[in-house]
Amino acid sequence: MVDSPSPCPRGLLCPVLTPLRSDKTLDTASLGNLLLRTREVVNGFVLCDPVWGEGVRLPSATRRELVTVSLEIIDGTVPVLVTATGQGPEDTRQFMETVESVVDHMAYPGNLFWVDYPLVYHGNRDLPALFENLASQTPHGWILGNHPGFVSTWKGPTRHRNIRTAVLKKIAQNPAVRGMIFVGSLRRSLNYQEAVRVRKDYIFYDGDEGQFLKNPGTGGLMAGGSNLMPGPWLEIVRSSLNRYDIERQFQRHQQTIWELGIMLSECYTLYSDAPAYYTKKILHRLGLIDGETCLERPKHIDPSREQAIDQWLKKYDIV
Repeated sequence: MVDSPSPCPRGLLCPVLTPLRSDKTLDTASLGNLLLRTREVVNGFVLCDPVWGEGVRLPSATRRELVTVSLEIIDGTVPVLVTATGQGPEDTRQFMETVESVVDHMAYPGNLFWVDYPLVYHGNRDLPALFENLASQTPHGWILGNHPGFVSTWKGPTRHRNIRTAVLKKIAQNPAVRGMIFVGSLRRSLNYQEAVRVRKDYIFYDGDEGQFLKNPGTGGLMAGGSNLMPGPWLEIVRSSLNRYDIERQFQRHQQTIWELGIMLSECYTLYSDAPAYYTKKILHRLGLIDGETCLERPKHIDPSREQAIDQWLKKYDIV
């Protein structure tokens, strides 16, 4: 159970890309570069995210190395959310044990949370019991993940693409489950918020950057684009979450935020259909990572995307 839990981070979460060499082993130098250029900007990191970090597809040894190297570099400066989700319940538990061992061995000084996208390997039935069991095995709090698009990609056609609202209401009775990274419709988002309304400490992070730019939430944002542009994303999130700051009353500030929003929205359209694949291409082109290898290529690659990326980089003079 969670004892005197640390507060969940609010603001900007960066789901760290997993840089890979051509042989698909972890590129630790590029990983270090990504973390060092963002750790003083973002409010927290997410490791092994299933979309941005390719976490579910990574071999267990690579996931362990990724977590170990990342924790050594982050060194408690900001909270870290580790995605435990594996290809099944046992794989998930084994990875938890691995990470707990790493954390204990290095006496990690920072705040740590677990993230799980349970519908990747489980149905809605008995989810509350699953999290009772998982919470009993760790002192760290849990963040649920709801991502119907990834679940469909991973499992194929399925009825269980979203956590059911009634199931979430039961899970929320467990104090160890502290929040959710949400991707889905606005209607479902409102239903989820209603389901957990008795939990004043429950936090929702938007998991869709495009949706956040149109209709920002009040808890925070997990923005994979912050691997590339952490500063602009932080400004957007700060402005959205602190809507009554006096600086927002100034026209110059409002103009700056509007311009940043346009730039980030244009960038989002470049990578949104294959986030890890296209963002690695951009980072590699800028010399921020050594390669652009992914574990799996998108089924459909837009032949005009390379030119669109070049045009965007040139338009905003990003070098």
